[in-house]
Parts: sequence; structure tokens; C-alpha cells
Amino acid sequence: MSDALAEQLYNFYAAGVYPVLAQNDPEYQRSLVTAGLGWQGLRDVPAESRNSFQQAMKMQAWLGARKVTEARSLDPDTVRVKVLTGPLTLYRVAQSGAVTPPGIWWFSEKVAERCREEAGSDPQKRLDWLRNVLAVCFNWSRFDRIERLALHSGEKLPAVLGRGLSMPHYKIDPSVDRTVPALPPDYWQKKGEMLLGGELQIVLPWIPVRRVSSTESL
Repeated sequence: MSDALAEQLYNFYAAGVYPVLAQNDPEYQRSLVTAGLGWQGLRDVPAESRNSFQQAMKMQAWLGARKVTEARSLDPDTVRVKVLTGPLTLYRVAQSGAVTPPGIWWFSEKVAERCREEAGSDPQKRLDWLRNVLAVCFNWSRFDRIERLALHSGEKLPAVLGRGLSMPHYKIDPSVDRTVPALPPDYWQKKGEMLLGGELQIVLPWIPVRRVSSTESL
């Protein structure tokens, strides 16, 4: 899947500069600088910068595809690349106090609406519902902080879409994963339990981070 996905991403990445990323994502800005376009870039890439821009986008497409493939969280038969167009709102659940960068996995307003309807108004029940349908293993995240990203009318953002696979309660293999200092106390009790998965997930290899804000609930 990785090579085909990288090619799809590249076709979208190389089509032109995405202003919402050029203005709000430091990683994207650095890629534009590497390509000689300046940190904010231009909507249309000049002919003299086309080759360097394409090379920078090819590298970023490969990195984005590798992140998705190595996660092994999406059904390969459902994975596709799409340019999202605002107005729309995306959500993700993160971990309070985390020192690592937040994940690239998001979900749509449609999933948020189902969560409100099926889980009710209790914030913890909503988080539990989301963890189950998004299949976020308990050793991946405390899953206690909801963040939102708003795209304004006409703004475009490249994304990878796919159905999430079911996942174990804890995704740890103590026989091969030597980096785990200690197993969770209930590891053996929870072994065999699965998180449902199955929801459409939206992966953003590039995130306009200055547009991301926290919210108390959906």
C-alpha cells in the first residue's frame, strides 16, 4: 500500500501550494522554504521552482504514506486520498500533558453527531464511545482531550481516508516488544478483548496546527 499511497499523495501535493497549510503549519512552511518558495509560498509555483517543489513534495508524500502504512490501523482496501474542502470541522482525541506530537488521526462531524446521539451527554461516555469505534488501544493514549480543526469556506487540505480496523485493548506483544518497561496490571485480564473500529478515519499528514483548538466536549 505504501508506494501506491505515496504516489496518490504526491499527485495532490505537487498540484500546488495549499494556503491554509502555508499560513498555519510550520512543517509545511519548512518544505516550501526548501523548495525556494519562501515560508508562505505562492498559490501558483513558478516554473523555475517547479522541480525543487516537486522533489520536496515527493519526499513528504513518501513520509506521509509511511506513517499511515506503519500504523497498520486502516483497512487497505478502503484507503484513498482526497482533498477536503471547507467549510468543515474535524475532531481528534489527544492526551493531556503529552510531550510527543499529537496524532495525525481525525474524525468527521458525522462521527461526532453519532457519538452525541448514541453516547448521550456524559463527556466520559462520549470518550469511551469514540475510543471503541476509532479503536484507539489503551496503551496508545489516555484519550482525555478533544481538539477541533476548522476549515473555512473554500480552504483545501489533502487527507488520507480509510476505515479503521478493530484493535486489541492493549496492542503489546511482550514476546517481541522489548521497549515496554512493564505490562499494564490488567494486561492478561484484557487480553483477547477487542475495540470495534470500523469508522471512517481521516489522516492529516500535514496539519494546520495554528487552527487547532481544544474543546471541552463534542
